[in-house]
Amino acid sequence: MRSSEVRRTLAAMAAAAAAVIVGGCAETHQGRNPIMSGFLGDYSQLREGAGDEAQLVYVKPNCDFRAYDKLMLDPIKVVCTPQKSWLAEASKEEVQALVDYFDAAIRKSLGDDVAFVDAPGPGVLRLRLALTDASGAAVVRDVVSSVVPQMLAISALKSLILNKATGVGEASVEAELVDSVSGERLVAAVDKRIGSKFTGRFDKFDQWRAPKAAFDYWAMRMKLRMIELRGRPAAE
Repeated sequence: MRSSEVRRTLAAMAAAAAAVIVGGCAETHQGRNPIMSGFLGDYSQLREGAGDEAQLVYVKPNCDFRAYDKLMLDPIKVVCTPQKSWLAEASKEEVQALVDYFDAAIRKSLGDDVAFVDAPGPGVLRLRLALTDASGAAVVRDVVSSVVPQMLAISALKSLILNKATGVGEASVEAELVDSVSGERLVAAVDKRIGSKFTGRFDKFDQWRAPKAAFDYWAMRMKLRMIELRGRPAAE
């Protein structure tokens, strides 16, 4: 390769790395190629999400969500898809810790807006969730590729091409809100979140920072979406 080509390549790599550093303070970003594990059963109603929506979404038309002020949260299921995912190989303790974190994040985020109940009934939404994939960060590779300029540049290019930087973790989820009495589907979603190289926090050595950040993000989005839906007249 000629020296001019080398300089151009290095410049492109440096620019990509700079873009990651400057724009990488979000803790997670949306992934590509949503995983459909079978948990939701019927995916035909779901459409491709837009803006800050999940990768795939469904909302029942003309549903008056203002009639619901209580929420029944099913135990979060773990569906190992693909079979070679970290979830299929992790210890029960590791998986349970992630599930417990997700459950707590949802209850904390939504607790001020809806009452959590343990049984179906009028005005009760039932939330079904499945964790379909999750992986922690490869801490050593993540740290090294964050401080060594050449490896940082390669990680940045990898992120631009594959949407995932070197060594970061990720998580995927499927969710469904149904009427707790009739079982009718009201909302459904499929989404994947990937950890960012830089989050603006001192969390490089937290192996599970990406899945936890994804859980916090989804819990926050559920809260905002619930507020939006419950404020929407049924005719809309």
